[in-house]
Amino acid sequence: MVEIELRAHHDDDPGLRNKTILVTGAAGFIGSHLVRELRRRCDRVICLVRPGEDISRIADLGCRIHYGDLLDTSTLTGAVGGVDTIFHLAAVMGGVSPERLFQVNFQGTKNLVEACREQGVVPERFIFASSVTVMGPSGKDRLLNEDAPCRPLSVYGKSKLAAEEFLASRENTLPYTIIRLPVVYGPGSDGGLYIFFKLMSKGLQVNVGTLEATVCFVWDVVQGMIAAAGCPRTRGETYILGEEKSYQLRQIYQTIAAILGRRTITLPLPYFVLHVLSFFVEIHSRLTRSIPVMTREELTMYLKNHYWKYDTRKARRDFGFQSRYPFAEGAGITIDWYRKNGYM
Repeated sequence: MVEIELRAHHDDDPGLRNKTILVTGAAGFIGSHLVRELRRRCDRVICLVRPGEDISRIADLGCRIHYGDLLDTSTLTGAVGGVDTIFHLAAVMGGVSPERLFQVNFQGTKNLVEACREQGVVPERFIFASSVTVMGPSGKDRLLNEDAPCRPLSVYGKSKLAAEEFLASRENTLPYTIIRLPVVYGPGSDGGLYIFFKLMSKGLQVNVGTLEATVCFVWDVVQGMIAAAGCPRTRGETYILGEEKSYQLRQIYQTIAAILGRRTITLPLPYFVLHVLSFFVEIHSRLTRSIPVMTREELTMYLKNHYWKYDTRKARRDFGFQSRYPFAEGAGITIDWYRKNGYM
């Protein structure tokens, strides 16, 4: 286990200034944005990352980098000691075996809680980043809210639901809040909607049929998580973050095309072609230890279930969450970042 102490800077937010905050999955897409915002507000942020993981997104933010593995509790004790808040974002999303998904997403969450128990640490809040996939598809004419029965279709969704159920059980003694995320996009993302941005920048538009989903810009996700962590009312509760409106895939295409300022050619791809492509994407991700853009399981799930729409009003009611970046604005910021950083 190796630790690197990076130079800190100061900010003027008294609410978080004297807090010690742990972020797991800190080097990832959402985690790095969260760390950057937390560093604007407080002095002590600990970033839990895997040994050998690329930390370039957070290396210059003045955080304490703690190398550890969720599956090895002995490497977690030095990370949790003395923390006031934990944001648990570390997860495996796909491209691995079902057993691995449950090991990291479910058992890893239990191990983190156990490490706190062993150290006698009871943080003010344990924020768990979950997914709307625990709920399953919504259907065409209704939005699912936090009270809807959970019917996950993917192994990823099932592993996240198992972790949620553990946090809500008597076995967990930490004060927690569960945040279910929809499709999240923004600067730095190389998964999710990135494939659509990338293809359309090349003048290609893939026809995959009808699809309508709730989305959320990463800066809104970060602000929502921080707000939830600081609100007493959210203890023991579950929330969905996202825009109030959902988007059809054709609306997403139209918005991206307008921002790019170019016409596109529609490329119809049969299911079996997409399935084969996803297979090779999974192999590539395993070799490079990266997150696959799309797995075969996700492809089947989204092509057979067209509606993934969710109600975000509870978050707005309980802690004032607002999605400040509608897709047209968020996509513009994202495309600008992709262009400047050579992603398209």
